[in-house]
Amino acid sequence: MFLPTLYSSVDLRCNAHCQHTLAFLLTHPHITRCIKTLTVRPNNEEWAQTAPQNSMREIESWVVVTIDQMATHLVNMQTFIWDGREFPKFDNFWSSLRVSCPRLRHVGVTVGLGDFTFRSRKVMPTNSTLFQLNNLTGFTLKVKQLVGSGLHPPFDELPQTFWDMLLNRCPNLEHLTIDTVNERYIDVRPLFQGRWSKLRHLTLGDFVLLDAFATVDPLQTNNGMTNFLAAHPALEEVALHQLEGWYFPLSMSLPPTALPNLKHFSARFLMIRHIPNVLRLESLELMNHPHGMYRMSGALWAISQLPALTSLRIWIDCHDSGDADVKSEHMKYFTDILVAAARLLHLDISCSSDPTFPMAELSAALSTTHRLRSLVVTQVKKNAREGDMLKDALILFRENSTLKHLKLQDAVARWRQPRDLRFQKVATFEIIANLTLAVKEIGHNRRGLRSCKTYVKRC
Repeated sequence: MFLPTLYSSVDLRCNAHCQHTLAFLLTHPHITRCIKTLTVRPNNEEWAQTAPQNSMREIESWVVVTIDQMATHLVNMQTFIWDGREFPKFDNFWSSLRVSCPRLRHVGVTVGLGDFTFRSRKVMPTNSTLFQLNNLTGFTLKVKQLVGSGLHPPFDELPQTFWDMLLNRCPNLEHLTIDTVNERYIDVRPLFQGRWSKLRHLTLGDFVLLDAFATVDPLQTNNGMTNFLAAHPALEEVALHQLEGWYFPLSMSLPPTALPNLKHFSARFLMIRHIPNVLRLESLELMNHPHGMYRMSGALWAISQLPALTSLRIWIDCHDSGDADVKSEHMKYFTDILVAAARLLHLDISCSSDPTFPMAELSAALSTTHRLRSLVVTQVKKNAREGDMLKDALILFRENSTLKHLKLQDAVARWRQPRDLRFQKVATFEIIANLTLAVKEIGHNRRGLRSCKTYVKRC
């Protein structure tokens, strides 16, 4: 009775989960038929412990072949996300999904450096059967790179067959993501030719726009992107990740009637002044750069211009200020954020400062009048947890009566780019009936083995 609910959405976030769960599903087709959303993340990089390089391709090949074998039972699958390190090498895999999954409408895929060839300069195989899919309502492409890009990253192109699929055979597209975790020279200007009347979610990564002769017309590029955004009034969420530099416009001139339904925006805070109708923005992400003394004032100004803001995600780093008194800076930042956005219901703070702040400082800042119901805190915690997560959670819950949900995340080291963030431990806390705290902790123990435990605690 509960199987359709339990297995409606399956997200396999590590190699062990992929291997154990897929092997189980392969031998239990009646459960496989319950799956509507399947996400596989072999060689997931968000954790400190990752698979050795020599076994990476072997693991991903096994996952692809296993899903291909169970494809005939994925008859109800509507969304499939491949979040590996490279593009699936077994290309018939996409044909199997296209034939066996008639309801499949949202597909996600990643490509890595191993998929790049200097001769063709293509990011993906030109004739992949992936590009035979039709009538998609969602598509996600994430470009990963297995080595640092250096001063001159490779110049890549997306195949024309890729653009033909999206531009000509997916008229009802609602979600589109073309993102990257490294700077790469990829020409995504064909995207600006697209017109999708139902497009609601758009994410663009840190691409540099070039043509085949390594030249670019900044004005034409700017107009192309401006016209594209203005032509999609249904957009509710827009994320522009790290978009800056030589070959991408640093500003936009949108007409005042553009983006009338925009509710979520993610970009550098400087871009907010170019977005009309900001008074309606409900959610903001400022995760492209760390905000220290020199950037925080601008970020606070941007936040204060959004009276409807109820959700904020921000990356701070007091070491960027060069101030030795790191502790006092943390508390001031927390207080200033809550004052600038008095209507916040959700706050997500990623702090890459090392050393980090004690939770008592955050709790003191939260003594400011606020309406927060959920809070996410990411800190640098080297090796073993410096203090008990449960103890920190109890401090926050006991002194903040409005808080109902809390997530604490330990990063293993200070990060300079979002792609470098690695977790050692993650704990989720939720207030349930009668002041009882439900706790779930995921991480790695001292032997490097993945661990997970769930328990309840009286507040």
